Amino acid sequence: MAQQWNFDSLHIRVLLLTAILAGGLVVSAQSNSVAEDANPALDASIREILSSPELAQAHIGISVRTLNGREIYALHDRERYTPASNTKLLTTAAASALLPVNKLTWTTRLVTSGMIDGNGTLHGDLVLLGAGDPTMSARPYPYRSKHEASANSLPERDPLEAIAAMADAIKAQGIHAIDGDVVGDDTLFTWEPYGVGWGWDDLVWSYGAPVSALTLDDNVVRLHVSGNGDGTPTATWTPATPFYTLQNTARVATDGVTAEPGLDRMPGSHMVRLWGTIPAGGYVAPMAIEDPAEFAARTLLMLLTERGVKVTGAARAHHRLNATTTDYAMEQALPMQFHPVQISSFSAPVMGRRILAEHISPPVAEDIVVTNKVSQNLHAELLLRMLGSLLGNDGSYAQGVRVVRQFLLNAGVAPQDFFFHDGSGMSMSDEITPRAYTTLLAYAAHQPWGAEWRRSLPVGGVDGSLDARFAKTALDGKIEAKTGSLSEVSTLSGYLTAASGKTLVFSILVNGHLPGDEHAHATTAAMDRICLAVAAAE
Repeated sequence: MAQQWNFDSLHIRVLLLTAILAGGLVVSAQSNSVAEDANPALDASIREILSSPELAQAHIGISVRTLNGREIYALHDRERYTPASNTKLLTTAAASALLPVNKLTWTTRLVTSGMIDGNGTLHGDLVLLGAGDPTMSARPYPYRSKHEASANSLPERDPLEAIAAMADAIKAQGIHAIDGDVVGDDTLFTWEPYGVGWGWDDLVWSYGAPVSALTLDDNVVRLHVSGNGDGTPTATWTPATPFYTLQNTARVATDGVTAEPGLDRMPGSHMVRLWGTIPAGGYVAPMAIEDPAEFAARTLLMLLTERGVKVTGAARAHHRLNATTTDYAMEQALPMQFHPVQISSFSAPVMGRRILAEHISPPVAEDIVVTNKVSQNLHAELLLRMLGSLLGNDGSYAQGVRVVRQFLLNAGVAPQDFFFHDGSGMSMSDEITPRAYTTLLAYAAHQPWGAEWRRSLPVGGVDGSLDARFAKTALDGKIEAKTGSLSEVSTLSGYLTAASGKTLVFSILVNGHLPGDEHAHATTAAMDRICLAVAAAE
């Protein structure tokens, strides 16, 4: 019998290397140097910037082009990098191009299949039907940079405003009792709370909040810790929904002693541990909600009880697990054709149930601004699931990724230039080339939706995640770009206005810089200097 050979990628690489060595060939890395027609002065400036010790062993890719695609500068621009939150450019661009974002809203409903008797008792479950709305929070819309609350501070507005209004509507309809459960239903999307390649140690904090079609206040609960006279700190939750159990062994730091607080929660657990010493002035810790649909149900039950509505049942979640048997990588790579999305409201099927109350969100376009300006991970993931639901086969990660991938191919991005596994960039498995970003950015500039999408990006020295960068420089107010950061990863991609008045697209992706805040800051400073050098040269 003839021997069979399995020529996998490793075998091919070994055979190729053998052939190269045997033939005495010299092969250079693809795009391993600057563009052939690069400006020598610009080349020298960038090389000097990249000689920084913090970047000595970093992997750096740069692409700069005009809006018509002419290459201004390129360094390793065909090599793939972990993009961090630059991934949000892909998700939000696809949504801006494929959805009627200026009129499309999310509608969250309270529904029931039960009957209401003459005494005001609802016989049956009360179901909070999620639609993937990310806006039910304390955040004001439209986006206002000076009013964007930090996850580490207590909100100025009531984060339960939307769901409280629905509880008021139940009371106003004369319902005094519910003989059934309060159900948080997030079945519009499959229950896959975390993206492929997310770090397990990120999942308990606000930036790693789980993805659910029923989202309340960014799926974050804040632990407010404050000191008192006897040195024992007190702790309260905002919102005050009974959900987590706190094990508190912390003490308030005495005068002159540096506070060293400790806080953790294991994924899957409802037990939060607080230990160590806390500052006398207290602090606020934002923590991810383990099961957002269950939390929303518990919150609604709490609000109904406060309004005198008696509930005999329990608060519980209703999830829908992913039932596909198709290989994940194969599924997301399947080609597809897009159909026009003409709906004005995105909601879960009511399926014959009676609607008792509803909440309608601001337009999707307003939340795209929030997503890009403040780099809101959860909102990008919900947008990805929405794309999968409306243009794919299901509200799953794989279908959302499939939609965005096809959009990028249609925009002219080379298929070998990217692969990604989520909508926000939390995944360390995401990879993309700098030239893929400049291809997308240049493409968007010529599309009907492009100008509005560009306005959703942070502006240097003005707002969002760039408010403290480029201030009082030649690019103050003249650079619109998406930031990105993970451990030892810093990225920046977007538009800048050069000294000539010409608009350029650029992408700077840095992987593997030295760890620690000091080196991360040095890396972003170097990236900013590169942008200023490009602007001055053109």
